[in-house]
Amino acid sequence: MGRTFAFVDESGNHDLDTTKSGSSGYFVVCSVIVVEKSLQQAKELAEAIRTRNFQTGEIKSSNLKAKDSERRKRILLELSELPVKLFFTVVDKSRVHRDGGLKFKQPFIKYVNGLLYQRLYNHCENLHMTVDEHGGPEFQAGLKGYVEARYVDDLFREEAFQTKNSKDDVLIQVADFFAGSIAQIYEGKAPDDVKEAYKTILREITLGIIEWPPKYQSLLSPVSAAAYADHRVHQAAIKQADRFTEELPPYPDEEQRLQLCILDYLRFRSEFVSDEYVSTAEIVDHLADRGFGDLGEQRIRSSGIAKLRDAEVIIASCQKGYKFPKTRADINDFLELAASQVVPLLDRVKKARDVYLLSSVGEYDVLAEDRFAQLKKLLSSLDAFCDQEPRT
Repeated sequence: MGRTFAFVDESGNHDLDTTKSGSSGYFVVCSVIVVEKSLQQAKELAEAIRTRNFQTGEIKSSNLKAKDSERRKRILLELSELPVKLFFTVVDKSRVHRDGGLKFKQPFIKYVNGLLYQRLYNHCENLHMTVDEHGGPEFQAGLKGYVEARYVDDLFREEAFQTKNSKDDVLIQVADFFAGSIAQIYEGKAPDDVKEAYKTILREITLGIIEWPPKYQSLLSPVSAAAYADHRVHQAAIKQADRFTEELPPYPDEEQRLQLCILDYLRFRSEFVSDEYVSTAEIVDHLADRGFGDLGEQRIRSSGIAKLRDAEVIIASCQKGYKFPKTRADINDFLELAASQVVPLLDRVKKARDVYLLSSVGEYDVLAEDRFAQLKKLLSSLDAFCDQEPRT
């Protein structure tokens, strides 16, 4: 596989006091990701869009106000035709501790952007990242050293990370426009119908969104008992997913990368697209976009979904596919699917065992071998449970 290129820019400012005039509520980092074979085409098409919509100026989200929603939609539609994919980090600044080290600009930029850098360098083979310039030459050199020391595993690879003025690279400008458009959604500056239009355009080319701090840390619980129960289901799932992500090694192996990509996609679809189940075929297509090639559905189930569940990540499923659980109904779907598969299968094993026990007068137990000890214990537990059920 050839090289992968990422072009990064942001929307918002680092000031954590969101009550100040001009301070943004969110800080959004966008990465425009393109494979080497499509790089030249992406740049040429983006340059044509820039000339058509901004004449001699840069593609800049800040040049469009909230009232310019129709123009923004038109430009988003044009940009969505580029042969690129997007990945975002969205920081809710109101939930970041103001008295910590992140109140200063340089640590804030390094840490927040690092959330994105780590994910991309872990997932994308032979990644070359170009980031919009911040500060002076000293800070840029420090940022390059910071990234290469923490996220780049091949110290001999040239140009794995570089900074560049946005006016000199049209794809950095594209990242700026996408970041600003996502910020419009999170900041609530656009009417609901406009936000939905933006989401519809963006969802097909967005690979994932990291929301930080993780939402389970300080969300206010809903009022009603039913809503609170659903809230707890969702928050527990978020917490387990974040724990899994945090415990991954700095350089995950192929199987861990597969699991993280699946988890990212299910979370993104749940939070940003819809509550519908995601089919295995859709997951296959997404993983192909992330560079995993042609994976079979069985590999996704056994090496992806099953291993995530083994690691205590909660994933709901039914005949339609998989989803990140948000309600008790999602969990019930999973339990019903499990019951429809596990209980009949155990019952068939029990019947086969009983036949051979009876025909051999107790001498042949099909579960006698040590490798079937857990299955034998499970059947014994089910027998004991059935014996305790009230008889009518």
